[in-house]
Amino acid sequence: MRFKSFIIATLLVAAVSAAAASVPVPLNEYRALRKRLATGLNLATLNSAPAQYAGKVFEIRGVLAGFSIDSEGCHLIIKTDDDSYLVKTDSAPVDSPGTELACLVMIGKQSLYCLNDLSLVACTYDADLKRWEEANRPKPAPEAAQPPAKPQKNESGRVITLEDLVKAYRNAVKQFNRRLSDSQADTIARSILGFSCRYRIDARLVCAVILAESNFKITATSSCGAQGLGQLMPSTAAGLGVNNAYDPVENIYGSVRYIRSMFDRMVGSKAWNELTEYDLGLALAAYNAGPNAVKRHGGIPPYKETRNYVNKVISIYKQLCGVK
Repeated sequence: MRFKSFIIATLLVAAVSAAAASVPVPLNEYRALRKRLATGLNLATLNSAPAQYAGKVFEIRGVLAGFSIDSEGCHLIIKTDDDSYLVKTDSAPVDSPGTELACLVMIGKQSLYCLNDLSLVACTYDADLKRWEEANRPKPAPEAAQPPAKPQKNESGRVITLEDLVKAYRNAVKQFNRRLSDSQADTIARSILGFSCRYRIDARLVCAVILAESNFKITATSSCGAQGLGQLMPSTAAGLGVNNAYDPVENIYGSVRYIRSMFDRMVGSKAWNELTEYDLGLALAAYNAGPNAVKRHGGIPPYKETRNYVNKVISIYKQLCGVK
């Protein structure tokens, strides 16, 4: 009976995936699929060992931040409160960026270290789902009124929201490359913030690297074949699961993940506030010249290009941090 249920669930997923899955389905259909297919595991568990959960379906609820189309198909960019996700689908979305969606997604076999291989099973409008949940939520017993919690403020007393942060980065990206559209700048800003948070890298360092590498030119290509915002070599991009290095979200995902890898290899498990400027230099040198070159020379290689690169990125990073 268990095997039969698995076959039914698999066929149901295949049937939904084969259709224009990026078109929101009716709420009742979505709820039925969620009840039958969605795993009860929380996102933290799935993120901890994604390879173990290949084939599992879970729910993402967030904003459609954009999409990209390439030879591999279409990728939706779903921005949640805590993260950003690339979700493969068979067709472009019918809704414009900014639409709030509830999505059932399946974890793919390439999700080895993080949830980077996701396929859309079905989606519906999150507003409809919220209304249904609100109408069917059990009413709690009345409680004594509590004073409202005070919002978090910075030292100046101003409340800082996530959208404030996105706006600041979006404006900075536009300053770096004025040829970018507002939509492109927004996607880049959200990707930098989302992937930097996921991989525990200061978003300002990511901006500094991209500035030094490409000046935020999405289509940048070097004489040696490095591609996109973070100037990923094709072989490096492929190893990071990046199918299209000229897609801003994919490139930033790969670049941030590669920066994280270089820090792990060069300085180990130091917390960010424990890093020295020399530690930053080692990781940046590895990003530019390769980790083997750093290991071979016992430090930053004596290559003029690499030393200039390290000094440039650290100088930009200090400026972005307001450090003289």
